[in-house]
Amino acid sequence: MVRAIYSPEYCLQYLEQFASQEIFVTGLILGQITNSRENVIHLARTPEEKSTDNVSEESFTSDKQEPVKNLLGVSEAWVADHAKHVTRMLPGGVFVQGIFITSDEDIFEEPNYFSKVKSILNYMYRILNSNRFMFANCPDSNERLILHMSTNTKVLTCKSVEIGGPNKNTSIKPVEWKFLSKPQQWQRLDCYYEFDDVYPVIVKNSGISVKQQFQQILESAHKTIDSSVMFIDGELKDGSEQLEQIIKKKKSKNNTKTSQDLPKSMHVSLFVPFENALPETVEYLECDGSIHFSGVVSSSVFMYPKATVSEAIAAVKQDIIRSLASRFTMHCDALIDDNLLPEEKVCFNEPPRRVLVPVGSLYLCDYLFPGEAPAEALLSVRELLDLQITETDVICDIETPADTSEFDALDRDASSEELLATPQEASQFMYITGICFALFVLVISILVHYYDGIVDFIGKILTKS
Repeated sequence: MVRAIYSPEYCLQYLEQFASQEIFVTGLILGQITNSRENVIHLARTPEEKSTDNVSEESFTSDKQEPVKNLLGVSEAWVADHAKHVTRMLPGGVFVQGIFITSDEDIFEEPNYFSKVKSILNYMYRILNSNRFMFANCPDSNERLILHMSTNTKVLTCKSVEIGGPNKNTSIKPVEWKFLSKPQQWQRLDCYYEFDDVYPVIVKNSGISVKQQFQQILESAHKTIDSSVMFIDGELKDGSEQLEQIIKKKKSKNNTKTSQDLPKSMHVSLFVPFENALPETVEYLECDGSIHFSGVVSSSVFMYPKATVSEAIAAVKQDIIRSLASRFTMHCDALIDDNLLPEEKVCFNEPPRRVLVPVGSLYLCDYLFPGEAPAEALLSVRELLDLQITETDVICDIETPADTSEFDALDRDASSEELLATPQEASQFMYITGICFALFVLVISILVHYYDGIVDFIGKILTKS
């Protein structure tokens, strides 16, 4: 059976505008794979390469160079860097599924060009697979799409190729690409996941950086979120049930008329089982400080209505972790000092907050640092997604300013003004680092020491009653 891809009609118009002008273009295919259907949501042109010496997080702000005129001149690292930046903007359940090309060469028949395409895809796969929390890859498949439109014949061809494996003689499979004249319906799932956790900081002889500590926190957060149970609109659903079926049952229960419109959003709640919230083992360690995370991470995921509850669960959990990883990376890149703990100080820090940007009939996201205006999001959207939107299109209120009264009280009680660093404009998600030598160890010790006694005491009371 031939693999089928469904895409909005404007993607065809997007390709035709380059082909009609006989312009060589490469770009990314963004989409979602579910058991019921595979949808492409957007095609994003890769910006012209601006730096060949050092491709980094700041590459897309470097000085421009001469445009690449054919596929052989494309830098694999540049396309992979574009994929990294774009994946950060994708909600859970949406991935970079491959690349598209408009050119006058037949990339599937000429060995040098096809070898170059595989090289680009394999490089992109390795880069995205290096950070499973922020980037990740398409689930359960190593096949990637190659979409080509000839600037000579205007013929559109799509095929898939397996990447990431040792087999050099990779088979090419045909793919049927179907353009939809009507906008694709999406089911939106909104979740607000609250963080209020304290993590110890233990500085070893070799030291520890902010990035290293954040990686450990991501590991812990991923374990917690992955073990959580998801409720949709306050109810626990069967994992094999389709989102569309849930809506139909609700309409039938409420005796509503036969409207085909899906509700704008489903509310998702994540609950962590108590036994999974406890550490497996407790070590008595003297920590050098602590990081206190406080705030709410906003998650908005868009799923094909025939997707199952299990697929929606995976997408929501992935979205929260991807958002955390993206913020941590951006925050670390903005730091001047990579030292985790300042001496004798408590520091208030604010990772960037999330905003939504429209792409067709759904939303992708971007991140703004404190003090940045929606205009800042327009720059990355235009550069990375090749979209022309206005400031009014950017939804900035999904994460509101946080309540900092607790930390203001700490500031008032401090004997020295230097004890608390001056906070910037508050955002919904923040963390605080500080010195906490004995307190954290004391609390853990008390809990571990008395936990078994408390359980036995409660058991005896229940037995007598």
